[in-house]
Amino acid sequence: MDTVLALLFLASSTICVIGLLKPSLAGKATRGQVFKFYGLGAIAFLFLFAVFMEPVEPSPDTATAQAEQQPEVKAPIEQAPAVTKPVAHKYQVVAEENTSMPGRERLRWRIVAPSALTQLDRAETAKAAAKDLQEKTGADFTHIFLEAAEFTAGFGNVLAIVTYAPDGCGVTGKDCTGKKWEVSASATQLSDTQMAVWKAWIENREKFMPDGYVDEDRLKEFLAKKFDTTPDKITLPWVERDDIAQ
Repeated sequence: MDTVLALLFLASSTICVIGLLKPSLAGKATRGQVFKFYGLGAIAFLFLFAVFMEPVEPSPDTATAQAEQQPEVKAPIEQAPAVTKPVAHKYQVVAEENTSMPGRERLRWRIVAPSALTQLDRAETAKAAAKDLQEKTGADFTHIFLEAAEFTAGFGNVLAIVTYAPDGCGVTGKDCTGKKWEVSASATQLSDTQMAVWKAWIENREKFMPDGYVDEDRLKEFLAKKFDTTPDKITLPWVERDDIAQ
């Protein structure tokens, strides 16, 4: 298509130029007729040629050179998530026990730290308590229980447990492996409802111990009425701990 249009444009242009010099050679009486017929025709063919002309594709060598000149776009570097350093929170001692044996002073403390909510913060808080209390007492072996609340002390399901033996000789003083710390902690988050049920269970359990053992069915029925629910919904929370490498 573009070849035909180019030839028509050249022919019209040539005849137009000749006709402008001598109109009779172009078959017209005047130069105005020559321009009107052949000149405008040449312009029309030029316009059509420009419209229908196929784009020129670059040669393989040219395309390669152009590609090489393109700036390299590098993928954004992903930032690694910031690692939050564990924090030792303020704690309160709620109970102390002496479990010493001849030649080995062993002390146990139960603490609470309401603001320690993450697993690693709970571990760090219990470790700080062990270090503090050992330095104050000079105990050979320090045992720390981080309780969920003061009323849960001694009823299990603790949030963190830490043992600390500065001499690395364990609870007996004879197993000297050099290991000073043993740490476990929980990431469990206890709701207000769970804590309320747990507290009510502890406060009322003795009412349902006719033979020294808790009659759980009757206790659950009692608490279900208190919390306006069904007995099967009355359960104690389960706190699972993981060992924390030291």
